[in-house]
Amino acid sequence: MKKIIVISGKVQGVGFRYWLQRLAMNRGIFGWVRNLNAGQVEALLVGKEVVIHELIGECKIGPPNSFVELVKVYDTEVEYIEKSFEIIPTR
Repeated sequence: MKKIIVISGKVQGVGFRYWLQRLAMNRGIFGWVRNLNAGQVEALLVGKEVVIHELIGECKIGPPNSFVELVKVYDTEVEYIEKSFEIIPTR
């Protein structure tokens, strides 16, 4: 399963990307996470459906010092063959 998620709220400058990277790697999820210029965090999640849904649930809470207002979830066909979860440059 592959999903793109966009998290809005106080999600930049609070360690959200590093927190999400750690959670994803601990759960065997591959993909990437990055800040968006508009102030959100965007991530590609690739892995087992049940685990991705659990991770999305965690993202609705976020790490300490964050305040998540909204998590949008999109189906995607983006090709991703890496076996890692990376923090990539801002878009």
